Amino acid sequence: MREGALYPGRVEGEPGLECLPDPDVVDDELTERMRFARRLAAEAFALEDPALPADDSAAALMAWSSGPLQAWLHAKTEAVEAARRELDLAAEENHRQRIMSGALVGMLYEDVAAVIRRIPTPDDLRSDPEIGPIFREVVDGEALPYVETARRAYHACEVNGTVPASMRHWSTFCGGRLDLLPSAHRPGGDYTEVEVIVE
Repeated sequence: MREGALYPGRVEGEPGLECLPDPDVVDDELTERMRFARRLAAEAFALEDPALPADDSAAALMAWSSGPLQAWLHAKTEAVEAARRELDLAAEENHRQRIMSGALVGMLYEDVAAVIRRIPTPDDLRSDPEIGPIFREVVDGEALPYVETARRAYHACEVNGTVPASMRHWSTFCGGRLDLLPSAHRPGGDYTEVEVIVE
């Protein structure tokens, strides 16, 4: 067990390992699979976001979406899914790792959603009172599956983190990040999911 005050994590920080709270054990007490899963998560977080196009014209944004954004999304999704598979397995090894894995899965998917939601509205649609909002709805809809996965993972982490007492700061951390997710989501979502997202 660690001694002294444990770092509570940065609820409002950009998704990444440095945001995570301290676990109540030293790294050597985590399983080899969990340490490997964290390395994969770090690699996924390290993938640099695609630079936005020089202008916000519809043509430039369409070319960017079908080029740099699509390539990034493919690479990012592969990296996130690889980390997720290992985190799911690490979560099965013990309760502490289930808590930690939930937080990491939440941040991985939150990270993808944030990039999608940053897609700007094309210049020629911004002043259109009907088409502009529809475009934003479409963009938010593309991000929604990632937001919802992050939501379920954070919720499970929040619930699982209530015990042991030495890991309750993880519950607070995940609850805080959950509260900051975009509010638009399907009502009545099922927060019970197999593998890492388990209550």
